Amino acid sequence: MRNFINVVFLTFIVSILIVACNGRRKTDDTMSQYTIEDSVNENKSEQIRGRVIEDTVIGHWTVKALKDSNDVTVRRHDWAVRDSSVYLTLSYDKKVVYADKEIRTMDVVGNEGEYIMQWGGYVFWASDSAIYVSFGCFLPDTDDGWNMLYQILPDGKSDIIVLQEYMGADGFCVVAEFMALYLNERAVGASADDLKRLFGYYCTKEVADKLAAGTIKIVSDDTDFQYAYKTIKIEPQDGFSGPPLDKYSFMVEFKPNPKDENITDGIFIEVDGSSNKISKIDAEYRKVI
Repeated sequence: MRNFINVVFLTFIVSILIVACNGRRKTDDTMSQYTIEDSVNENKSEQIRGRVIEDTVIGHWTVKALKDSNDVTVRRHDWAVRDSSVYLTLSYDKKVVYADKEIRTMDVVGNEGEYIMQWGGYVFWASDSAIYVSFGCFLPDTDDGWNMLYQILPDGKSDIIVLQEYMGADGFCVVAEFMALYLNERAVGASADDLKRLFGYYCTKEVADKLAAGTIKIVSDDTDFQYAYKTIKIEPQDGFSGPPLDKYSFMVEFKPNPKDENITDGIFIEVDGSSNKISKIDAEYRKVI
């Protein structure tokens, strides 16, 4: 009996571990200004397809996501594995946006039979303007694949946002996630309050306050936000050897105008090594070829 209890306890501990950066969920701090309710169905007689990934209320959004295997088999070398789908039910202010919508690997990477949906259905970020659901599709048994956000608007329109990745660069995930959410939130007209919450999550208080006050600028006034993100490049400015650093530096560049490929805008971002938050944004510049 003692051995059985130990096994159960260890299984519970392992089940609550969360891996940062790959599909990291923004809960606690991120959603602290929202009412989050656990609405897991306690009716054991109801047949539930697959495994419940999300079942919660976040601000205006009510979310339920289930994950289950589907009819696609992905073969690799001398073995094979079944792919999965996420079934998403979503409402905004009690108005249905999606009703048991199936989201497959094809819907996020454009094809099936090569990549498998390693994870999907977790709420990554939510605002009054949009909700962002995390998906990760990879070659079986590898870290070669796509880390993506499925952006959904209250009217049901959606977009796929591929998160930038750079293996082995400390601080990179912070910059990549911040730029992805900032540019795409601006694109859908996020409120000042929602942007302020975003600044507070990813930046030190000093930087967050300056961004909210408009004394730090990330983009020029004529920027096409969606196009800027689709053309973004984030480059680490530090080496990859030696002890941890006090700060990590990155150069971020993007094209602000889809009608003029000769223009490139850029900024420099520093991430504090201890807090893992953006501690400096400066030197906004424009290059014209």
